[in-house]
Amino acid sequence: MNSKIIIISTAVMLFASFVFLAAVEKKKMDINNHDVWMLYFVDPKSDSLDFVIENHSEIRTFHWEILSNKKKLTEGDIASEKGETKKIPVSSENTEGKKITITVTGEESKKEIYKNL
Repeated sequence: MNSKIIIISTAVMLFASFVFLAAVEKKKMDINNHDVWMLYFVDPKSDSLDFVIENHSEIRTFHWEILSNKKKLTEGDIASEKGETKKIPVSSENTEGKKITITVTGEESKKEIYKNL
């Protein structure tokens, strides 16, 4: 009788642990639960300089700059709500043979990506 109680209580505790871990893992898999934003090129292997800001944070405005060999070519601001992905088209005129750096600042965080054309 005593061994049945131990086996049943172990099985119940094991099941409760699995349910708890599954719920925690499901919550962590949803990227909107994290305060993060991402910056990447639309097509990293081509000569296109179009880039994407994917926002999963509370930040609403981003400032971007495009630099060629540390000289500013253009800049702009963009508004993005949480969960929104914004594509920014960039002209790639007169950039052949240069290192292009794209810097995006969102409140107190800053990210950079670059391409050698």
